[in-house]
Amino acid sequence: MLLKIIRKFNSAHRLPHYDGPCHNLHGHTWRVVFLIEGPVKENGMVHDFKVLKKLLDEQLPDHQYLNDLVENPTAENLAAYLFDKLSAVLVPLGLTLKTLELWENESAAAVVESK
Repeated sequence: MLLKIIRKFNSAHRLPHYDGPCHNLHGHTWRVVFLIEGPVKENGMVHDFKVLKKLLDEQLPDHQYLNDLVENPTAENLAAYLFDKLSAVLVPLGLTLKTLELWENESAAAVVESK
């Protein structure tokens, strides 16, 4: 079974290897779409949505400076970083992060899929 959970966070960054305005400090309200896979348990759920939302929110870099986490925090690099981080948190729960979509605005996203 697949679960889809959408979360948001705010953060600032700058792109040190970009020749344009995004080289300067700026911020985004990011939207993250998680597609999580797991078996349906006897209680009829893969996992409690409330618990998953809290767990995911705790891992997101809300109100942080992304350059402290990723040297060149492009949407692509940040998506890969978050995918690895969240995958590691979900595996002990018997869950697999299938895809992560990181939307930096309403029309542009980076997508990471499990191999």
